[in-house]
Amino acid sequence: MPTIALFGDDLLAGFQQETVTDAVTTRLQQAFPNQQLRNLALPGQSTAQALTHVERDVVSLQAAIVILFFGSTDLDRKRQIKVGIFAQNLNRLVQKLQPAQIILVSPPAFNSQLQPRRAWPRQLQFALAVEHLAQKYDLPYINLLQAMQKKEAKLYFREDGLTFNDQGYELLSQLLDPVISQLLQNSSAATSQIQPAQQ
Repeated sequence: MPTIALFGDDLLAGFQQETVTDAVTTRLQQAFPNQQLRNLALPGQSTAQALTHVERDVVSLQAAIVILFFGSTDLDRKRQIKVGIFAQNLNRLVQKLQPAQIILVSPPAFNSQLQPRRAWPRQLQFALAVEHLAQKYDLPYINLLQAMQKKEAKLYFREDGLTFNDQGYELLSQLLDPVISQLLQNSSAATSQIQPAQQ
């Protein structure tokens, strides 16, 4: 049974009301019942922290697909993480996780009034860094920032303006589902083309 691994920070961990939930995992498991899902996302996790345990906790799984969704923590201006460092860390994560099929997700569109430490220019810079990395490695890229701008971003967040509500997780799932499906189809097609050796 192919494994799909989720690796990121608060939003991918399903963090709501000060606790980790299965908000992401349940939706994806319903969409892909024949795949094993492992959610290894951690609230408050930065890309630098992720690098300290990615090999032990994620690479070791030999997952078929890995969803990388970072940025909420790194974006926090208080942490003083420059966009170049974020991009460098994410690049190293991708290198360590290959040859797994990797899906990159941009940071979300935070409401800067509720989250002034995550100002719009910084959000855009970080999203562009993720997009550039996806282009560099020819990886599937989900521009969550852009998708959330089609409506008011605050509609997808809880009162804190930082953690997703049900609408936020529904949007994330809707964006992930077709990309995961395509990767699974590609993998299945590639496997079926491998012919057994002639006796």
